[in-house]
Amino acid sequence: MKEEDVKKVKNQEENKKAEETPIGSTYRKVENKKHRTGITLKRFIFLVFAIILVIILIIGIRWRILYNMQERYNQSTLKNNWHYYSDSEDTIMNVYRKGTIWKMNTRQKNGEGNLTFWRDTSTGEAYVFFENPIKKYKKDEGAIIPDLQPSSLSTNDNSTRILMAATPIMWIGTGEYDGKDCYTIKAEGHEEYIDKETGLLLAVFQDSKQIRSVEYEFGEVTDEDIAKPDLSQYEYME
Repeated sequence: MKEEDVKKVKNQEENKKAEETPIGSTYRKVENKKHRTGITLKRFIFLVFAIILVIILIIGIRWRILYNMQERYNQSTLKNNWHYYSDSEDTIMNVYRKGTIWKMNTRQKNGEGNLTFWRDTSTGEAYVFFENPIKKYKKDEGAIIPDLQPSSLSTNDNSTRILMAATPIMWIGTGEYDGKDCYTIKAEGHEEYIDKETGLLLAVFQDSKQIRSVEYEFGEVTDEDIAKPDLSQYEYME
């Protein structure tokens, strides 16, 4: 082969190599980009999956707190000898129960209202007594005397517990009030402390100000505590 022919062939090969090199480089860049995109997508999917798992775990823990709170409250309401004292911003309330006899006195701190409710659930006998300005009484078969105090937020329905547990603006956790271990529920400035042992409401705060406290005692109520007021000392109201 002549020297000119050799040079010609060599030039053709170099030109061919020069033409192929950018294509190969571009191909590799595309493949590398696909690879990096694949890794990024996998990381994103993993991150989303991890976040979902964490959210489910948090909801589960919050639901369990609400469930335990309700179960302990249900156990407390099986007792039939108890008394609680409730002190709110404007009202004092004492509620007693012994067996089938229920008695409640509620009075306003300004002295304007003072009522006593008495009821025997075994006979249906029930009265309401007005202490001032004139002592009067009347039969009141429809009177409802409140039971032991739970959280003001209803937790006795499972669907409600799930909804509360999944609500991001509501804090559900644990804390301490007056030396007692408590469950705590907070939402929009409203805060409640519920006794871990009994499931009973202990305190309510609004915007960091305490607006209610409740104290309980069990097995200490006597016949004198739940005695029906002497009807002869009151004027009957039709």
